[in-house]
Amino acid sequence: MSRATTARDLEMGLLPLEFTDCLQDSPYFRDSLHSHEKELERTSQNIKDLVKEVKNLITAAKNLSKAQRSLSQQLVNFKFDCIGSNQTDDELVIAGSLKEFGRLISAIEDKRDMMLERADANFIVPLE
Repeated sequence: MSRATTARDLEMGLLPLEFTDCLQDSPYFRDSLHSHEKELERTSQNIKDLVKEVKNLITAAKNLSKAQRSLSQQLVNFKFDCIGSNQTDDELVIAGSLKEFGRLISAIEDKRDMMLERADANFIVPLE
């Protein structure tokens, strides 16, 4: 019973390797073994590519986080140069709003940092 593995077989999944076929060392077994080896190589390469993409994404997210934190600090520390001795009510409201927005951005970045730390330990390490 000899048959080569076809594209249709791969769509449906690889057939299991049988121990008895191994002992007989038939051409069918060798073809099946070769198909399994090719699939393992393809899967291994896909996992390596996935890990690389995730690492690139994490690096980009860290760079975004730095930029967001810089903006956050500028918003929190924003001050109007006032003409006269006191700021107007509008200036006080605007400065307060910018400060609060800066705090919200900072809180979001704290959560992003936690997520990125977990991504490395819980996603990349097991795949590698």
